[in-house]
Amino acid sequence: MPTAHRRQMHTKAALLPEHSGSLSSVACLGGLMREDRDDAAKACRFISYAAGDIVGGPGAGETSVAFVTHGAVRVSLPPDRHGDVAFFDVTDGGVFGHLEALTGETPKLSAVALSSAEVSFLPASAFCMLIEAHPVIALELMRAHARDTMTQAPRTPGEASGSSHMLYAELLRMAEADSKMDDGLLISRLPRHRELADWTGLSEAEVAASLASLVKSGCVERRYPGLCILDAEKLRTLASTAATSQK
Repeated sequence: MPTAHRRQMHTKAALLPEHSGSLSSVACLGGLMREDRDDAAKACRFISYAAGDIVGGPGAGETSVAFVTHGAVRVSLPPDRHGDVAFFDVTDGGVFGHLEALTGETPKLSAVALSSAEVSFLPASAFCMLIEAHPVIALELMRAHARDTMTQAPRTPGEASGSSHMLYAELLRMAEADSKMDDGLLISRLPRHRELADWTGLSEAEVAASLASLVKSGCVERRYPGLCILDAEKLRTLASTAATSQK
């Protein structure tokens, strides 16, 4: 699969050339013959994302299944009755949106790329037909679900733990080089305070206060819908200092 250059990814995802992708890294499809995987790939569309980009497909209500073929994506579930949002991370070879596809429901997920990522989207109807033809896929999905239930269940804010250094580290991880500024970093689309709070174990108020403090100190600048990191070295120092103080 062609590698997308970061400079192309500041503002939007890149649709890769038709049939340019491969599903060879997708764990649940590992039991298929190469020819069968290639046939499935022909029914997919492959999109490349930069860190911080909103991921489409089932992450935008589309009735499709997403295979993460490179990178990492964070998927958030709808808020529960208390307003809490659970989330889980999908990395190389993982899948999301399959449960909704199998039940015939419209996905109510939201997803954001944690790093540069490549995701392939297969229509839900095609995915269901694939499973009917190859039951081994269902077995692999059940095994993965069992492992996740035991070791990697979605976390909620009440179960997470963290402090300001986790927010600083998260900002640095989402950022990429800013083509408009030497040594500057840019987060093209900053997640909502609610999402940042869920990911770092902070409250929304703490996230807002921390971001406001960074802006006031001149370390960062809001560039809607994103965030420009003006002094990356200072932010790294803050992240390191805050982490040390928590030990």
